[in-house]
Amino acid sequence: MEFIKKNYKYLLLFLFFLVSLIFFGFNNTDIIWNYGMAHAIRIGEIPYKDFNIITTPLYPFIMSLGLFIKDSYIVYIIEQSLFLTVYFYLLSKLLKDKTYILLFVFIFPVFYTIFPNYNFLVIFLITLLIYLEKNKANDYLIGLVLGLLFLTKHTIGGMVLICSLISCFSIKKDIKRIISFLIPNIIFLIYLLVTKSLYSFINLSLLGLFDFGKSNNTIHWFSVIICILIFIHLIIRFIKDHKNINNYYLLGSFSLIIPIIDFFHMNYLIAIYFIIIVSELDNNIIDICKKLALPLILVTVLINISVNTTVYKDMKFSKFKHFEGYITTNSYEKELDKVYKEYKRGNNYMFSLSNMFFDISTDHKITYFDVPLYGNFGYKGVSSMNKKIDSMHDVYFYIQYNDNVQFCEDIYNHIKEVSKKEKEINGFEIYYKE
Repeated sequence: MEFIKKNYKYLLLFLFFLVSLIFFGFNNTDIIWNYGMAHAIRIGEIPYKDFNIITTPLYPFIMSLGLFIKDSYIVYIIEQSLFLTVYFYLLSKLLKDKTYILLFVFIFPVFYTIFPNYNFLVIFLITLLIYLEKNKANDYLIGLVLGLLFLTKHTIGGMVLICSLISCFSIKKDIKRIISFLIPNIIFLIYLLVTKSLYSFINLSLLGLFDFGKSNNTIHWFSVIICILIFIHLIIRFIKDHKNINNYYLLGSFSLIIPIIDFFHMNYLIAIYFIIIVSELDNNIIDICKKLALPLILVTVLINISVNTTVYKDMKFSKFKHFEGYITTNSYEKELDKVYKEYKRGNNYMFSLSNMFFDISTDHKITYFDVPLYGNFGYKGVSSMNKKIDSMHDVYFYIQYNDNVQFCEDIYNHIKEVSKKEKEINGFEIYYKE
């Protein structure tokens, strides 16, 4: 009972995150894709070899653990809510009573930063690094966290590692960090060799970066302006104090927006920026921010509730397998149901942004078709996927065009060229390839 009294605020935070993820994250395709990757690992599939993941896989491996208890979307969301609660416990250790300011930063304006994906784990680990540096932690421990960050997203982990080593101004400290950095990554290399997925990893996550960079150079100018302003402030901070370790971690965090500078990725950079700035603010400013934080959180929640209930008027919990706790609409589910009944039978593949939902709920394997985005198929990935399609026979393709700029229209068109159209169901064209 005493424990509950002391920690009730974390129980409230957990419930807040759980409800928020259920009611504000249901229309986000990224959440389904990330659940699908954890689900694939849960059913014994091998990342890179069996399905296309372009990052290092620590986050889906962690999130797959709860799915061994029950392979369900709601369990996945519960896991993320627990993860978020632990993260805000860490923030409370770093920021003390300033934490609620960060809660507002994380949910404003549309809760993106709390959604389950590898970027959240990136922020978690960078925050942990800032906390460890502040408390003069052992360099071996800091190196181990840097290694875990590399296993979460190798491009970001590599950049943050370089910045961390530069910040030390000591070869002895750098060597300690590099040694412990290598430990989890050597284990990962052994895993790739044992599962015979090393080549696929190199193709998707290293060589594939060339295709990804060319295909996904999305730039939203509002986001660019915000990032430029943060960078200018960072330069000023370096001029004032080039030994401030926080500056180096903020510099490394700019890799969060490479190559896609959009509103979604900008949110994560802003979160790191505010964590550092808030940790250094004086008490007078903090008092004002604390008074504003809770009302702003309430307003943000109410606006999102208003928007969702206006746009999605007939919301309900999904009836599809593995998607307990997932909110959909009655009209949309009726449309899905017609496709679902046919798709779950026979030798079928789907090429649509809805792939992962259908493959999870029908117990299909997760494949390279499930994340149909440019840059997600390795080096010269479109060509290799088209060759794969050419080699497939006696299969049905359920395809659905989407005007998302990342949707791989070239593969979509190739399926249409080499197959014969059979029929159309609720926006899905069904093609048969002999």
